[in-house]
Amino acid sequence: MKKEIKIIAPASYALLTTVQKKNIIKFFQKKGYTTTWAKNAFNKTTYLGASDKEKLNDLISAFKKNTFLIMAVRGGYGSSRLLSQIDWEILKKSTSLFAGFSDLTAFQNAYYAKTGKPSITGFLAGDTKQKPDPALEESFDNIVSGGSISFNGLPHFCKGKASGTMIGGNLTCFETLIGTPFMPNLKGKILLLEDVGEAPYRIDRMLTHLKNAGVFDKVAGVILGDFINCRNTGETSDQYVYDILKNFFKGFKIPVMYGLPYGHTPQRFCLPFGTKAMMDTTKKIIHIDGISNKH
Repeated sequence: MKKEIKIIAPASYALLTTVQKKNIIKFFQKKGYTTTWAKNAFNKTTYLGASDKEKLNDLISAFKKNTFLIMAVRGGYGSSRLLSQIDWEILKKSTSLFAGFSDLTAFQNAYYAKTGKPSITGFLAGDTKQKPDPALEESFDNIVSGGSISFNGLPHFCKGKASGTMIGGNLTCFETLIGTPFMPNLKGKILLLEDVGEAPYRIDRMLTHLKNAGVFDKVAGVILGDFINCRNTGETSDQYVYDILKNFFKGFKIPVMYGLPYGHTPQRFCLPFGTKAMMDTTKKIIHIDGISNKH
């Protein structure tokens, strides 16, 4: 029996050509999945595509049917608009696995907070409209089958060793959860962060907001992915933002590692989300547990 993938569009409009749509379906079909688009995936009811109600219906319908894998087609903006309307008990009872990235950071952290369930981060259905980078494809195959993942030789800003459930994702989207009922319990967590296209001062401002909100007093450690095109006008390198990051985390009493290949680049890895992670700056290793078949 083939496993079903349902592709939904809970964030920005899924602007794809006919060829790209076919490529996406073929990619997953070659892996043995039965793959279909959600009913409202290509509706253009609002500037974000389908209406919130239509997006919500697609999301809830897929979880109710216990679809093997529910996957967002793209990020952008919009998934946070759905959070207050979701019946989380339906999602909690479902056996479905969810995969998303970028704007879906808001949903995935809320999903973990409300159900305690893991998901997959770093992979969107739209990543397969052209052949994806081998690392991304191979890590997706590994993670969706329940595999764990490790990274060696990673540098650090602050020394230490920590373990805990990994949450977080895109910094911009994660920051918007502060003060809402959709932020996970932060105590003892490993916080993963990345971003794209934000000026260095905005990165500093968002991290300062997290600091002032007590986030870094609660988490056990921080893992930094890629911060791509986070530059001032006229700059051609991302080095300045990494200087900002180094300065910001200076003196922290928790381990802070950076350089994880996770972010808005084609050469990224797909990761488990909401599973136990271990980080050790002496051994320069990060290990993330796989997702149980029971989810």
